[in-house]
Amino acid sequence: MRTLRSRIVAAFVAALLPAILALLFLVGSQRSVHAALNVVTEAYLPLSRVAAQLERDRDRMHNEVGFLLGEDRVMRRGATPSFSAAQLRETLVLAKTHVAETEGELPASERAVFGLIAKNLRNIDALLHDYEAKTLDLIAARQAGTMPTERELAFVERRNRGVSEETRRVTRLVDESIARITRSAEEAQSRATTIAVTASTLSAVFALLLVTAVIVQLRPIGELTQQVQRVAAGEPGVGVEVAGSDEVAALAHEFNAMVRALEARDTALVDRAEELRRLNGYLESVLHSLDDGLMVVEAGRVTLSNPAATSRWGAHSARPAPPPLDGLITRPGRHEVTGAAGTLHEVRVTSFGETGVVVVTSDVTDATESKERLARSERLALVGQMLAQITHEVRNPLNAMSLNAELLMDEIQDLDPTKKTEALEMLGTISSEIDRLTDVTGHYLQLARRPPARLEPENLPALLEDVVRILDAELAQHGIAVALDASGVGVQRIDGNQLRQALMNIVRNATEAGARHLRVQATRANREVRIAIADDGPGMSDEEHSRAFDPFFSTKASGTGLGLAITKQILEDHDGTVHVASSDDGSTVTLVLPDRPGQPVTPTTESAG
Repeated sequence: MRTLRSRIVAAFVAALLPAILALLFLVGSQRSVHAALNVVTEAYLPLSRVAAQLERDRDRMHNEVGFLLGEDRVMRRGATPSFSAAQLRETLVLAKTHVAETEGELPASERAVFGLIAKNLRNIDALLHDYEAKTLDLIAARQAGTMPTERELAFVERRNRGVSEETRRVTRLVDESIARITRSAEEAQSRATTIAVTASTLSAVFALLLVTAVIVQLRPIGELTQQVQRVAAGEPGVGVEVAGSDEVAALAHEFNAMVRALEARDTALVDRAEELRRLNGYLESVLHSLDDGLMVVEAGRVTLSNPAATSRWGAHSARPAPPPLDGLITRPGRHEVTGAAGTLHEVRVTSFGETGVVVVTSDVTDATESKERLARSERLALVGQMLAQITHEVRNPLNAMSLNAELLMDEIQDLDPTKKTEALEMLGTISSEIDRLTDVTGHYLQLARRPPARLEPENLPALLEDVVRILDAELAQHGIAVALDASGVGVQRIDGNQLRQALMNIVRNATEAGARHLRVQATRANREVRIAIADDGPGMSDEEHSRAFDPFFSTKASGTGLGLAITKQILEDHDGTVHVASSDDGSTVTLVLPDRPGQPVTPTTESAG
């Protein structure tokens, strides 16, 4: 071991070996912890999710029963009840299957727990059988016009509580087992970590002793390093003398020769380097201060780019021009290009030198959107004025026609009964058409005379519940079930009346599209409040999706095509946006509002409107 290299390698191996042994011990200790956690992830966590689904299915089933057996619900004779426990049974089958498939692979300590869970699942199955049979009998009787007795309802409720209690027992067993296994794994992990840290500490002490020995051997390199730093700092006349014949002594000899050669050239280079440094700093400051992207392309490769060009287009020196700018470098002039995030950029290409071009890009997205928004607002304002005038002229004759229709109705009552029926049918058609025209003109006036948004504190969850309550009869008539989740948004500064109108427009569109289920969910994150209304209707075609917000565009024979157009204007008045996503499984309309928390309002204010 005469060479410096062999001595360093030997010291490194001696220091590394204890650390490797400590690491191997820690890895071995982790295997038992991994096995315990694998039981949690493979056996208990899937069962926990299934148990949670059991509770949700039970709640949904009980809500359906309450809806069908309620005194305020009128069921036609011959109507088919919508109650079914199929979903709960499917979830129960999943739980039983998981228990049966997993129980044989578990340790003996966990098989006893799974045996209890299997027993609870069998109890649920038996209770559910009685619950479903009795409930279907009561629904059939309710359909025939017979109200269930208190005793019958109590029987159903006891079976429902039994299902709920057994489900909670399953959930409690799963949660307790997860907590117990996790706690045991944490204790084992802690013990293994303590042992490993102790071993690593001893290894570190041993390594420190070895490093100290190596430092003593490498002390000449420290002096040589200092001299190198002095050369780098430009100090003249530096050198180092190292006795011996090893690699360090040879390196010191070569270093002294290099220093003498560098001193001969330093004087001429210092002034030139200083000038280049000053010019380079000045150019960099100019390029960094530009908000527009700038790059120079020569022979198809970027030779210069500022930070704006790098961040927006990924331009880097010595690389080809980035797409989509690579197709423009041979076409000097002005172009428009869409960025990766959908932004719009104006690209100016100017010839530079013999084969190069200077490319300057400016983000014009906000300016373009502002122009389009202004143009759209001007068009809507003009259309609104025109509609207000037309509606004013149309409503006067409509009112007169409606009044005369009522007078004519009184006259027809005195006619011969054989002629009165046909006359009443014709007059009813006239009256319904007059009412429809009145509704259409009302929509036009709503577009023309909509006031600006007045932002005031409003309890948003209460507002959403109010919309669902107002439309409850209409939704029930169409057999539509609504799920509402708005617990996390709280009080917001909004125009409650206008937002109610926007939400009612969207819900009614879903109703008319043939949806059977609606989900209204409000969330709050990233300084935004999102209200998503999802339905399971037939969805939209590509043309319907692209023209969804166009005024007067409608796929319904009696529609005005103003619902979503008015909704979009309401959201823009709130500095928000509205998005529509559609597929064969349904459509989702999302209202995006700025997060403007407000002071809580009184209960009377929440229930107003």
